[in-house]
Amino acid sequence: MVRSHLLRATPEASPLKPASSPSNCRLSLSPVELRLYFIRDDDFKVKVDIFKTSYQNSLFELPCCDKSGDHHTHSDLQTKARLDTIQVHRSTVVCLDTESVPEFLTSLRFSDLFNLPGEYVPMNPEIFSAMRAGNIELLEKLKSYETPMACLKSDGGDSVLHLAAASGHLELVKNIITECPCLLLEPNSKYQIPLHVAARAGRSAVVKALVASVLYFSPRVPEEDRDRLNIYVLKDIDGDTPLHAALKDLHEKAEVSHLLRYQERIRKLSLSHLIMHWRRSRCISFSDASTRQMETAACLVNADQHASFLANKDGTSPLYLAVEAGNVSLVRAMLNRPGNKIQGKTSTLASQLEGRKSLLHAALKAKNTDVLNVILNDDPSLVNERDEEGRTCLSVGASMGYYKGICKLLDRSTKSVYECDKDGSFPIHMAVEKGHLKVVKEILKRCPDSKELVNKQGQNMLHIAAKSAKVGSFLLGYIRRLDTENHLIEEQDVDGNAPLHLATINWRCRTVDKLAAFASTETKILNIQNKDGLRPLDIAELNLQPDYVLRERLTLMVLLCVYAPKSVGWLPTSGMTLRSRSEPLDAKKYKDHINALLLVATLVATVTFAAGFTIPGGFNSSAPNMGMATLADDSTLFFFLVLDTLAMQSSIVAIVALI
Repeated sequence: MVRSHLLRATPEASPLKPASSPSNCRLSLSPVELRLYFIRDDDFKVKVDIFKTSYQNSLFELPCCDKSGDHHTHSDLQTKARLDTIQVHRSTVVCLDTESVPEFLTSLRFSDLFNLPGEYVPMNPEIFSAMRAGNIELLEKLKSYETPMACLKSDGGDSVLHLAAASGHLELVKNIITECPCLLLEPNSKYQIPLHVAARAGRSAVVKALVASVLYFSPRVPEEDRDRLNIYVLKDIDGDTPLHAALKDLHEKAEVSHLLRYQERIRKLSLSHLIMHWRRSRCISFSDASTRQMETAACLVNADQHASFLANKDGTSPLYLAVEAGNVSLVRAMLNRPGNKIQGKTSTLASQLEGRKSLLHAALKAKNTDVLNVILNDDPSLVNERDEEGRTCLSVGASMGYYKGICKLLDRSTKSVYECDKDGSFPIHMAVEKGHLKVVKEILKRCPDSKELVNKQGQNMLHIAAKSAKVGSFLLGYIRRLDTENHLIEEQDVDGNAPLHLATINWRCRTVDKLAAFASTETKILNIQNKDGLRPLDIAELNLQPDYVLRERLTLMVLLCVYAPKSVGWLPTSGMTLRSRSEPLDAKKYKDHINALLLVATLVATVTFAAGFTIPGGFNSSAPNMGMATLADDSTLFFFLVLDTLAMQSSIVAIVALI
């Protein structure tokens, strides 16, 4: 059997087998992919197609033997490989280094490959359980049954090969292939062939055996039937190829395996050790389950690289899934295309990729700069692609706060800083909205003018900061220091709202406090009116809810503290200051509300008081520590007592305040 990763032998016309040759006769090649055609003719020739252009000038030696099998040393056969034909000396045949064919492949009959069963028979529970358990003895009994093994189907349409492949029973799989090679191409009710189910389960050894079986049959299949044997591009009911199945839900599988592995260990840890363990566990990127999935995917990529670019019904390609998983080696293998020129024109990654082309977005979400570099080096034009929401890759990176990825993109081009998303937001707005100060500083450092950008609502970066709940005081202070001429804080959007208006509308009491402090010396900022003629204080009083929501009352309190010194005539100065002017008094409603709070506070005080006497773990009943807490030496008991005491005291204070 010729080494499959180097050569694929395909007969044309009448096939000619190489003459018998000594064991030391071998073909020494550079690592290029070749397709050999043996043709019976007066002059023996070997046509060599070299697919990898990077190896067009590779040298390789072709020692040969004559028809009698005598070995010859031809130093003059060292030839420079081109994309044409290598003519070998007359009366010689190339003798290839062969490796032993796996035993289960030696007895395969090509005539049985497409001999699919015509009528199916329901599989009984005994056979179903035996296939799932890997019972080879029952398989031997099935050979003596009148019903052919290939006709058996489970309720889900799975054949015996599906069941064995999904469970990872390698020897059983080999025996089934030997007996019924037609099951290699047999789909179940979801249009999944055995390669699908083995790949989804991460059975890398089984996948390799299935791939080896297909490679064994490939040289013997006529050209017109070649497509039927290309199982790597077959799609199931969801449009998934086997490579999709190997990579799909990879993150979920890794997370589940990770949790199961450490569940018992976490239960035994103390609180302090638990925090340390949680921090360490975050560094683990892949579990054993995900590693097996990656090995399976790598095997399928080596078998057929073109399947990496095929999209399923969701528009997702295996390459996109590999980028999401952040596996650099797998992405490199998929992008190492065996030829990037078609009819003299350069074939880019974007032109070959089906479905989603936002690979850079996926790399940014995976927070992997290595994958990001690989994609950008392969096809820089992908930086212009947008995701399903119409966002640029720089906006996605800014939204996530991925500083290293942002720097990589800005190093290549700053043009995308001035490109808005579908909703009109710019990357600087996304970074401000999520509160990523470091990213905001980097963008403004590269493009200082970006601070003046406004979205479709006419809102600048300070408007966005005023609305957002994730903006801290440091970011607000940084933006305010940039606004030396008060342009950002005074600018009004399409509704006439200034940043202070938006902070009040969204009840951001801390943001209002910060902006009001900036505006305390500027009466103009406090008196800016929107299109409805309302100032920030007017908005707070009109929108105040009857229920006592803390952040609403705090926001109003901050505004009152800013406006009160200005001696506004209508500003209320009585004890009803923190109540809306239009709010009616309802004694019964507030009485019921206070009673509910009293009940909750009383329950908390009772439970925490009882927990202080019934110490967790109990007390020692024997000397020398009789009467001492069993967990006295455990640091978690100290934290428990402190928190229990705080809870009891807080509830008592609440009860006193409400009475």
